[in-house]
Amino acid sequence: MDGYGSRFITETFGIPNSALHYWDKTNLLKPSLRPAGGKGSSRLYSFRDLVQILVVDRLRKLRLPLQRIRKCLVYLKKQFPHLEAPFAEVSLLTDGDTIFVLTDDPDTVLDTLREQVVWSVPLGAILRSVSAALEAATAPRTEKLQVAGRKFTVTMEQDPEDGWWVGLVKELPGCGSQGGTLEELRDMVKDAIHEYLIARGDIADDVQDTEAVAL
Repeated sequence: MDGYGSRFITETFGIPNSALHYWDKTNLLKPSLRPAGGKGSSRLYSFRDLVQILVVDRLRKLRLPLQRIRKCLVYLKKQFPHLEAPFAEVSLLTDGDTIFVLTDDPDTVLDTLREQVVWSVPLGAILRSVSAALEAATAPRTEKLQVAGRKFTVTMEQDPEDGWWVGLVKELPGCGSQGGTLEELRDMVKDAIHEYLIARGDIADDVQDTEAVAL
């Protein structure tokens, strides 16, 4: 099962890690794949967890207090005990003050807090946006890096679990590196290429000509 780490979620969707930590600590939204287990460990969220995070973030942007969002989630778990991730499985309506739930009956709206409806939080649109953002964020990208007057093809890909970038050089088997950001990865890969060429005897130690050219 694919999992998504806090760092990846922050970089891809702009959800602060502090918010993820607080929602986990207060039992609002806990990671279902791997909880935080002390120093050196990281939370790992499922796709449904991610959808719930995006729903809560949308509600927060509509100025819904966390207390009311929490109350809504408690209500949903009580009314729909068969749902494992309520915010990822129902469609919500809100006016920025209260939250309603759409049902299969078009004439029935469940009031989780009090009466009123203005804005909607469409689950389908969020699911589509999450899928599109994940596809874009995890798709490999290719760049040309110039080292010692030669251009090399580098495939760069981000690990969705820990958020780190990994780059492999097509023309140099076994040559690659990783970095916390794309910029850091480029520098690390250029250093790796440089050392590779020195070890192979292609260039001298003092050759430092490097340049990145995006495809």
